[in-house]
Amino acid sequence: MLSILIAVSLNAQDNHLKFKGIPIDGEYKAFAQKLIQKGFKQIESTQDGIVLSGNFMATPGVMVLVYPDPTSKSVSTVSAMIEAGDNWPTIEAKYYDVVDTYKMKYGEPSQRIEEFSVDVHNDDFFRKNALHDGQCNYKSLWETEGGRIVLSMAYFQLRYYIICAYVDEQNVKALRQTIIDDI
Repeated sequence: MLSILIAVSLNAQDNHLKFKGIPIDGEYKAFAQKLIQKGFKQIESTQDGIVLSGNFMATPGVMVLVYPDPTSKSVSTVSAMIEAGDNWPTIEAKYYDVVDTYKMKYGEPSQRIEEFSVDVHNDDFFRKNALHDGQCNYKSLWETEGGRIVLSMAYFQLRYYIICAYVDEQNVKALRQTIIDDI
């Protein structure tokens, strides 16, 4: 009976979402250090997180952001920012390429949104401007055993990106419980 409880307990500890094979668990600086051991370079570190640069999805120079839970400082979210080009057909093609790659590993997304909050007149120039202005909502969501993976498009610091965000469910639940305990 004790061995069954130990096995169940160990299995529960292994249900963290993984980024580059590393469980999204533990102190965020220690998680970033594991990425550095895999060849990433630290670009910036603040109380809000750590920015690194390295190879992701066979693409060099991808920015990776490691976000901590503000109270416990354990890693809760890891986001990779893949440059997507500077015109709508290239950005959209990159998005679909990344989505197709994730589908190979995780299957069909549980949710997919591809819409604009403004009229884009069926024109690539207007689509790109909508993305630039935050009026483009392209997202694909996978619910996995360990958490959520969300792919989206974004404009940030004069560049267009495909964002691959990994949100660990166990750490989000722990943060939620801390918040509930406070009230």
